Amino acid sequence: MRQLKGQSAMEYLMTYGWAILIIIIVVAVLFSLGVFNPSTYTQTTATGLSGFRVPAGGWQLSSGGTLTMQVENGVGATIDIQGTGVRIGSTAGSINHTWGSEVRLGPGQTVTLNLTGLGSRTSGTAYSADINITYENVDTGLPGFISTGTLTGTVT
Repeated sequence: MRQLKGQSAMEYLMTYGWAILIIIIVVAVLFSLGVFNPSTYTQTTATGLSGFRVPAGGWQLSSGGTLTMQVENGVGATIDIQGTGVRIGSTAGSINHTWGSEVRLGPGQTVTLNLTGLGSRTSGTAYSADINITYENVDTGLPGFISTGTLTGTVT
């Protein structure tokens, strides 16, 4: 009698042991294919930034920590961009350009901004960057407008 119980228990353990082994192998294969990597499914999106237009694919975050983005003036008036800021997680960056302290844009004009100081990043990882642009309406002389938005994508 005891031998039959032992044999039954051993068959039970072997059956479930093989099932667990197969599940482990399948999960390992899925991990190696990148199925569980969120950057595989990250799309490039630009939201917010009212008064500005960021063209589709008009930004890129390098592994060196520089966010390059194109911005088009959609305010409908001439503006001076007085400052920009970017934050990815707890890391903040700032504008780096060579044409003075302000960038003047007429209606519909486009400028490329390089935002630096974001630290080194791993190529292929997903990111979400919070952007703010401070500008003055030159036509009316009103300062202190702030436009905020978010850019998402994958580090190149």
